[in-house]
Amino acid sequence: MTLQHLRQSQTKQPVSAEAQAALVAKHPCFSKEGHRYARMHLPVAPACNIQCNYCNRKFDCSNETRPGVVSKLLSPAMAARRFEKVKQHVPETQVVGIAGPGDPLANPKATLASLKAISKIDEDVHLCVSTNGLALVDQLDALLAAGVKHLTITINCIDADIGQKIYPWVYFNQQRLRGRKAAQTLIDRQLLGLEAAIKAGMLVKVNTVLIPGINDFHIDSLAKELGRFGAFIHNIMPLISDPAHGTYFGLMGQREPSKRELDLARQSAGQSMAQMTHCQQCRADAVGKLGQDIDLAAIEQDNAVADSTLRVAVATSSNQLIDQHFGHATQFLSYLVSAESIEQQRSIDWQQYCSGSDQCADDKQQDLNQLSQFNTVLCSRIGHTPLQELSDLGVEVNTKYALREIKEALLEIQQSLINQVKPAKRTVCNAGECS
Repeated sequence: MTLQHLRQSQTKQPVSAEAQAALVAKHPCFSKEGHRYARMHLPVAPACNIQCNYCNRKFDCSNETRPGVVSKLLSPAMAARRFEKVKQHVPETQVVGIAGPGDPLANPKATLASLKAISKIDEDVHLCVSTNGLALVDQLDALLAAGVKHLTITINCIDADIGQKIYPWVYFNQQRLRGRKAAQTLIDRQLLGLEAAIKAGMLVKVNTVLIPGINDFHIDSLAKELGRFGAFIHNIMPLISDPAHGTYFGLMGQREPSKRELDLARQSAGQSMAQMTHCQQCRADAVGKLGQDIDLAAIEQDNAVADSTLRVAVATSSNQLIDQHFGHATQFLSYLVSAESIEQQRSIDWQQYCSGSDQCADDKQQDLNQLSQFNTVLCSRIGHTPLQELSDLGVEVNTKYALREIKEALLEIQQSLINQVKPAKRTVCNAGECS
C-alpha cells in the first residue's frame, strides 16, 4: 500500500472536540495539565526491528533512567498482575503504555495480549503504544481493536540522507536493509502509519531526538510535514549521549544538544506544531507521575508473595501425571502457585491443537492468546510452532516434568519461588557503579 493509495482509500474519522479533550486530559505525556495523573509502562516487548545509533537496550539494569532500559522483562500475565498491584498503590494511574524496551509492534503478540489483559481489569484505563512506526500500518487494526487511542511515533527525519546517519539497519520483509534504502523504507512506513492512525481517529504524538550536526537543521521541515499530516503534538527530545551507555553515538563522541539549541529547535518547530516541553525521557518500565517515578522495587518487596505467584497450565490425560502432548490436549488443568500455597483453579476447555498424530503439523493455525494468562505451561511434548507462539506471548513451556506427578512438579516450582531473589532497588547511576 502506498501513501497515495491510502489517502484515496481511507476517509477520516473525525474526533469531536469533547472526545479529544477527554483523551488529552488524563494523559500526562499529551498535556501538562495531566501531571496529576500517573502512568505506567509495561516492558513486554524486548525485540526491535530497527537499530538506532542513540539506543542500547538493556533488560536487567536498575541503575539507568532513560528509554530502552528495564529491570525485568514481563510476560502478558506478569504485566497484568503488575498493573493490578500498581493500581492498588497508585489509584491515580490512568495510562498504561507499552514502549519497549524494543518496539511494541515488533512484538505484536505479547503487546496485544498485554493490552487486552489490562482492558479486562480496567476498561476505563487509557491504553498507549510508542513505536518507531515501521510496522504500524500492519498492526493498526489490531491496536484499534484492543482499544488503543493514544499513539507515539518516533520520527527523527523525513530525509533518507539524514536517516542513514541515524539508523544502521532496518529489518523489513524478512530482509536487513542498510544505508539510504533502509532509511527511506523506514520514513515511508512511518508517514504511511502516521496518516493511517490519524485518519482512524487516534491521538498521535511524534517524538524526535535532536542530534546536533545530524538532524538539528532539519527540524523545521520535519515539523511542517508533521503539522500537514495532522499530528496532535510534537516532542523534541535531547540526545542522551553518554559513552557509559554503550550507544554508537555515545562511543563516537557525538555531543548532546545544549539547552539553547533545544529551545531554539522547539521554538522553530512550534511555528508548525504544538510542542511538548515536559518530557522526562522515561524508562520502558516507568511507574508513577512524570518526574516522580515510584520505586517499583519497593512496591514489589511489600507484595513479595503476590509478586511471586505463578499461573501454571498442565496438559494431562490422567489428571495425575504430566503425560500429554500439547497438541493433543483438549483441556488444561489450572493452578495458582505461590510461596505459601498451591491452589487448583477452574480448568480450561481447549480445542485440540493438532489432529493427534505423534508429529503435530506445524502449519496448524490457532489463537493461543487464551493461554497468555499463564506464566508456564507443563506438558510432555510440544511442536515447534506452538512453542514459538507461546514464547512470543511470554509464556514459558516446560517439558522437563514429562511423566512426573503433577503435585511433585508444582512443589518443585513452588520451591523455586521461595528461593527467588528479590528485585534490586533502583538507584541513580553514577560513574563506576554499573557493571
